[in-house]
Amino acid sequence: MSTANPNFITVAIELVGLQPLASACGVTYQALRKWEKAGRLPRTEWTGETNYSETIEALTGGRVTKADLLRRSAA
Repeated sequence: MSTANPNFITVAIELVGLQPLASACGVTYQALRKWEKAGRLPRTEWTGETNYSETIEALTGGRVTKADLLRRSAA
């Protein structure tokens, strides 16, 4: 991504659409908006309970990567 410190969840929403992305992740669009506002994925992504970052990477065709989402979220 060329933008400095983009919110990669916002980028993914813009690329895929709010409802399709939420459905693919198995969450509500409200949950996705919560992640977007926080600028990170939920804690479960690091505990291995979920793999939202992989789902998002696949849906965006690699334009938002798992590494992007986890690097941003870990900051």
